[in-house]
Amino acid sequence: MAKTSQSVIIVGAGIAGLSTSFHLADKGVGKILLLDKGRVGDGSSSRSGAINTMMMATEGASRARGITFDIFERFDKILENYDFHQVGCLNLLDSRQFERARRLHPMHRRAGARFLVLRRREIEERFPDLRIGEDEYGVLDLRGGYSEPDRYLPALSAKVREMGVELREGVTIEEFLIEGGRVTGVRTRESGTLRADSVVCTVNAWANSLMAQAGQPLPVRNFVHERWVTMPLEHPPRLPATNDDARGVYYRPTEDDRVLLGTGAHEAVQIERPGPDFRLTELVPDPRSLPFIQEAVRGRLPLIRGVDIDYHRVGLVSYALDFLPNIGPVDAVPGLYLAVTFNSGGFGYHPVAGFLLAEYMVDGQTSIDASEFSPDRFLDFDTAGYLATTVTHGQMIRDHEARTALPVRKRH
Repeated sequence: MAKTSQSVIIVGAGIAGLSTSFHLADKGVGKILLLDKGRVGDGSSSRSGAINTMMMATEGASRARGITFDIFERFDKILENYDFHQVGCLNLLDSRQFERARRLHPMHRRAGARFLVLRRREIEERFPDLRIGEDEYGVLDLRGGYSEPDRYLPALSAKVREMGVELREGVTIEEFLIEGGRVTGVRTRESGTLRADSVVCTVNAWANSLMAQAGQPLPVRNFVHERWVTMPLEHPPRLPATNDDARGVYYRPTEDDRVLLGTGAHEAVQIERPGPDFRLTELVPDPRSLPFIQEAVRGRLPLIRGVDIDYHRVGLVSYALDFLPNIGPVDAVPGLYLAVTFNSGGFGYHPVAGFLLAEYMVDGQTSIDASEFSPDRFLDFDTAGYLATTVTHGQMIRDHEARTALPVRKRH
């Protein structure tokens, strides 16, 4: 494809920034500058559980996740030292959860999902290291699976460099340049002023700072999340990637024969409006997390009984009010694009986020209806009033589940 003269600056070299870089370069944009104040993936990207399913609460989100799987399947072929582990994503539900979730199955089929509804015997035959209750159901997303962030991030960063993207680490953004009502670049501490036709923000803390300048802050809250990884096991875990809503946890095998575990069921610690200089090294694990997980998987995962935890990683997750990401242009600030607030599914949304942003910038329109992700959807909402109130993680989840038929995916 012929190179275009368009120039783009992308702020944040995590999974969303890398994806956007890839898709812009793939469409022929010749001048792409990707900046990060740390190193590639220093933020929550490297702390993700990286579990993926396309069975979401809306048809638009489910179709978007289908594009994500197309991209992961492509990356599996073109990225060096990366494998998309398409082992399936199993959603485990109790009978009440299943009755609510099955209402969405016709929509999921329209969106292109391929899945099976399984009962106890079928699940345990497929995945011998799981123990299932008589009143529980499994919904197996056949295209689902997981990635290993520690392999994916360097593989994708190497690819975008090969495609001509300039990636600068250790560059601190001091402000976004807004001139004549539009974004024209950024001012950095190390490199001074950098200008471009378009600027993409993939850093949650900067996003709300920018949206506040535009008079339309996002109704977003930030919570601590952590994942735990066991010592190596005697044999590879015979498990799929699993969202165990019946127990309030998630887990998956790892490439080196361990089990990764996490939860979003206990009341997560909220971080009030972290600024652009916020660093994840300031976070510590919630002391309730690991005991909750260990109790939840007691009997469910007999293969890890008595197995010690080897390490953990702590990150930050940002939830929009409607549990949908913010992807697209900001009408009030021409030249500014966002790919932020992926809620609990950064690894499920970032490939399609980069794909959609490249379509917005190069084609002027997207190939699917992405309006439900628009940062402008909250224009008529009292965001200032919402942010002034106290809303816990648990309240957000309960309110969302009251509006939809699908249990909220746990944080990974």
